[in-house]
Amino acid sequence: MEPKLLYQLRFLSELTEGPKGQPLFIYADIEVPEKEPPRYRSRLAAWDGGLRFLTQGEAKSPFWRGEHLYFLRKVEGVPQLFRLPLAGGEAEPLTALKSGVEAYRVSPDSRRIALLTRGEYEAPKPDKPRVYETWPVKFDARGLLPGVPRELWLWEGGEVRLLVRWPQDIEEVAWHPEGHGLYFTACASPEERWNWKQRLYFAGLSGEVRELFGGVGPISGLEPTPEGGLFYLGHAWEHGGGTESRLYYRSPEGQVRLLAEGSFLNSLNSDVRLGAGPQTPRLGPDGRVYVVVTHQAAARLLAVDLDGGCEFVTPPEESVLGFAFCGGQLYALSEDFTHGPRLWTPGGLVYDPNAEVLPALPTPQNVRYAAPEGHTVEGWVLLPEGAGPHPLVLYIHGGPHTAFGNALMLQLQLFRAQGYAVAYCNPRGSTGYGQAYALLGGRWGEADEADIMGFLDHVLAQFPLDGGRVAVAGGSYGGYMTNWLTARYPERFRAAVTDRSICNWLSFYGASDIGPRFTYLELGARLWENPQLLWQKSPISLVHRVRTPTLVVHAEQDHRCPIDQGETWYTLLLQQGVPTRFFRVPEEGHELSRSGRPDRRVARLEAYLEWFRTHL
Repeated sequence: MEPKLLYQLRFLSELTEGPKGQPLFIYADIEVPEKEPPRYRSRLAAWDGGLRFLTQGEAKSPFWRGEHLYFLRKVEGVPQLFRLPLAGGEAEPLTALKSGVEAYRVSPDSRRIALLTRGEYEAPKPDKPRVYETWPVKFDARGLLPGVPRELWLWEGGEVRLLVRWPQDIEEVAWHPEGHGLYFTACASPEERWNWKQRLYFAGLSGEVRELFGGVGPISGLEPTPEGGLFYLGHAWEHGGGTESRLYYRSPEGQVRLLAEGSFLNSLNSDVRLGAGPQTPRLGPDGRVYVVVTHQAAARLLAVDLDGGCEFVTPPEESVLGFAFCGGQLYALSEDFTHGPRLWTPGGLVYDPNAEVLPALPTPQNVRYAAPEGHTVEGWVLLPEGAGPHPLVLYIHGGPHTAFGNALMLQLQLFRAQGYAVAYCNPRGSTGYGQAYALLGGRWGEADEADIMGFLDHVLAQFPLDGGRVAVAGGSYGGYMTNWLTARYPERFRAAVTDRSICNWLSFYGASDIGPRFTYLELGARLWENPQLLWQKSPISLVHRVRTPTLVVHAEQDHRCPIDQGETWYTLLLQQGVPTRFFRVPEEGHELSRSGRPDRRVARLEAYLEWFRTHL
């Protein structure tokens, strides 16, 4: 296996029901022109016993209702809404808004379409100044934010009109089942936006708006019921950044019932996805509501009834990236330790786009480390060919509130194929093991460190590994922990790769697109109230201890963990004589390793391998 295997991958996403009960989805692959950089190509496809392409041009966000298929396609750089008649013919554009369409919802009778858009707003030219009076001013993968909020518009009879203009972005929208209005979520003030607190509103077709509830935390996954009820996900940040979500039902009379609590949605790490699929609450044909939940290293589909009765309807061997009921039958985009997203039903595998692309990959060995505090840390080990002892890469996931599990990390398989053992685990702070386990409560660099280092010692004792040739690597939160561990254990690691990391909480606070709220939710500190804590939790406070040769990987347009974090760590290591190298990537953001331009993703993997070859 070589990094360029990436160019051959195919990706399935955005599964939904299509005509005649057939699954409808986005199929993407990678084009490698001779004289241009590689690029992704996304098309609308259906499964009717075989793969059938419905468009050759770009398509995203598919939906079927009545006699038409709907999708988004970029026109002059911005996405517009298109409609494709089932009877045949070319797709026709329904919108030509200067700002494009960010999301849409078709009404139950197909006569109207709700549009989330900024209307006729045009962003200033790149060489013109921008003026802001709110926060955030940028967001990862989007760059500098528009100067106007996202609005709710209506398409009807070939015309578009503004329905609701709100002081803050309108985030999510869903039609009332009778079609006489729409639910939408938004923040009521800049302060609520700063703190991830939303409210639910109802808008009539004349634009009148009434507030239903909210203002304490995030609200998402709106799923109205035929009788006028509503399912949704939410919480009130009761436990800070590690707060697990809750599934609620709101009756037509406004009474709210808690149905379930957990790590809702698929929070497993993977680098072979391009897009995802519906994971939020959806009514099934049996009257139960279905939702994806990350549970003990698998993302499973949970069916919940109005009495709160819960049942897993997919096995732990299959993680769900998206699901839909097509003709009453459940279909899912399923992934596991050795396969990317595939089309799957409870009856078995339907279609694997990479069946002839990926080689047979070994399933990682499950490892459970019994920590002294009484909990168990779950992890995995990939061993290369041969008897060993093997050099080892300790790899740490991002988040921290995500998890490793039953989803393919091709990068780790690539390391194994190149002769390196790989160990990875879910320390405290990870999702899928309950509310208490997900909490770090300000203990970054403490509880998680104890779990990771204890797990490392455990696998070194259990497997044919060379304890004198151990590297540590990770991205985002994993990059933070890489910095932290090389400072705390200067003689332990022979090599390190810190990718899109945090090294300085004080500068992160104001420079990151989520800096103030993320820092407060995770560490319970604001810059002006407790700078001492932020300094103590910053790896740069211990950088003078680092001796490990370190590759610093960072993307220039990363707004989540801004480029100054990588620049700072690289500069401080270099000035102290630590062998270091800066792999700096232009035009990419925080998602480089998962959805960056393909040739840049390949170059990143090659940089990792070269560093390991040199120092392990």
